Amino acid sequence: MKKGAGKKSSPLDDIRPEHWTGQFTTELLELLWVLEATIEGYPAQTKLLDAVVAGPCFQADELPPVPEAMRKPPKPPREGDLFD
Repeated sequence: MKKGAGKKSSPLDDIRPEHWTGQFTTELLELLWVLEATIEGYPAQTKLLDAVVAGPCFQADELPPVPEAMRKPPKPPREGDLFD
């Protein structure tokens, strides 16, 4: 749209292309190809899900107990710890 409608959420709303470019076409086609490949995989995913659901099940009491220390939420990272 040449002129935006509605609220602006950030200054990025002012950044708009003035015309459709060849790069836009390429990106759109690549997106469509990814979506097409994803949809083509659905029958295989359906068969896999059916096999998992039809497989053997186990009950919650067959799992080992969760240690009390693991039931607590993790401590928030300290400043500077993210990539240290």
